[in-house]
Amino acid sequence: MHVKDEYDYRFICEDRDRLFDSLKAVYFTKMNKNLPIYDVPENLSQYSTSKKDAKANKQMLPPESLINHDENVYEPWQPSSDSRSSFASNQSSDDENLDMYADTKPQFAKDGSTSVTLADFQIKKVIGRGSFGKVFLVQKKSDGSVFAMKSLRKDVILDYDQVESTKLEKDILLKADHPFLVGMSYVFMTEQKIFFVMRFVRGGELFMHLRQAQRFNEERAKFYTIQVAMALGHLHD
Repeated sequence: MHVKDEYDYRFICEDRDRLFDSLKAVYFTKMNKNLPIYDVPENLSQYSTSKKDAKANKQMLPPESLINHDENVYEPWQPSSDSRSSFASNQSSDDENLDMYADTKPQFAKDGSTSVTLADFQIKKVIGRGSFGKVFLVQKKSDGSVFAMKSLRKDVILDYDQVESTKLEKDILLKADHPFLVGMSYVFMTEQKIFFVMRFVRGGELFMHLRQAQRFNEERAKFYTIQVAMALGHLHD
């Protein structure tokens, strides 16, 4: 799989056609054109973009003549009834289905709410994964505002002896009130998990922007450095 501005990835997939159909459906939705699929020899080395190539802005794409037009027809995959029921059963037992925690009560609410629970948020997607849990993009049903909700597994926190650091993280997030810091909006807790609901910051990570630019000019470097310095100053105060 050729990933523009990066380097190429290789996957092993038993259900190749379904994978292609899903990729083509997403690509067509976003780009309004078919995803190019190339019919290349098994030896991909001459067509593969390495890290070194990517750094040199080289994209080792196959020639257009090798596009497999028969396979490039957009036909979005539709699951059969059997696969739908199987998928549903897998989802219900998956860790990302948080309906089973909908009876949580707020331990903290920045806006003073006393009745907000996890059931008041709609989970949109997973936006991050860490050692102790996941971060979800969620939307508050009452007003449509979006947040980042961090889900932490208590058993993993205990196993890694991270109880004190988790409490410290919670205390800092509760006190942080600064435009360049992500503060806490709500805290929930269940027998199994702790949920931190924080301000959602758009734009991605700083490292992603540095990787794209390769080097920041002086003005842009000052812009980020000043924000970090002010945030650290707030924390020290």
